[in-house]
Amino acid sequence: MIECDRLTVERLGAVVLDRLSHTIHAGQTVAVIGRTAAGKTSLLETLATAIPPQAGTLRIDGNDAATSPTAVRKVVGYVPAGLPAWPTIRVDECLELFAASGGLRGHRLAASVAQSLETVGLTALAGSRIDTLPAGQSKRLLLARALLHDPAVLLLDNPAADLDPPGQRLVEDLVNAAHLVGRVVVAAYNDAEVPAGFSDLLVLSEGRLLRAGPCRPDAYPEVSSWQVRIACPDAAHQAAQAIGHIATSTEVLDTHALRCVLATRRGPVHEAISVLVRAGLPVAGCRYDPPWPAQLLDSLERPA
Repeated sequence: MIECDRLTVERLGAVVLDRLSHTIHAGQTVAVIGRTAAGKTSLLETLATAIPPQAGTLRIDGNDAATSPTAVRKVVGYVPAGLPAWPTIRVDECLELFAASGGLRGHRLAASVAQSLETVGLTALAGSRIDTLPAGQSKRLLLARALLHDPAVLLLDNPAADLDPPGQRLVEDLVNAAHLVGRVVVAAYNDAEVPAGFSDLLVLSEGRLLRAGPCRPDAYPEVSSWQVRIACPDAAHQAAQAIGHIATSTEVLDTHALRCVLATRRGPVHEAISVLVRAGLPVAGCRYDPPWPAQLLDSLERPA
């Protein structure tokens, strides 16, 4: 569990987290979104005890981060956004050093390193020098390092960066499995393109918590409308006419796709799809465009 109570954090005299209060329970997976300088990285670094709070309290797994940072680090795995300057040693040696610094010894250390390498798909590269790894494999190594101690809390800063599609699916698998083992996952996303699988969403702006809730668009009725892109092969013009009575606006992009704005008060997005299906029109796909968390952020930050 993570408990923040009026948590305030400063960098170089500037407030980067402003009296943030929120509780995250075991098994919850939380995506954090916000624009540049919203406080996403500062929040993760504070949870990882990399920077101390100036005011308020932070408790992780029952440990106070201000008075017991060592205890907190034992239950937290942190994957930063940027890749560090790795030493010129082997992949397995690197993980062994981190495992030893965390108190693992002997068989437990060897088993932990082997399991972490297998989880992130680096077993075949265990003997490779880490300074020769491409960016994607280095990011996997950061994940392996974070998982060494089977942490109760996993912190991911911009986890999709530098990863190829299989690597991104690896992160998604870790998120999806978190509730099965009671692990908390907190992941910050720079582009608001949040993958499926997260249970909760935090929206930050200039260090303040704007909104917290489930990670699904229908949980935010304060958004007056959603912009979606619908694929209707060879039937975009007919589709625009069919949903004209429920759409605020429609734009035919080509013969196969249209973009429309759907008012929340007129029903959920899937209602528009139902209208098209009942009209006998082919629907090949529908997606929020831009992604719905980005639209939520725009709505929350828009002046009243």
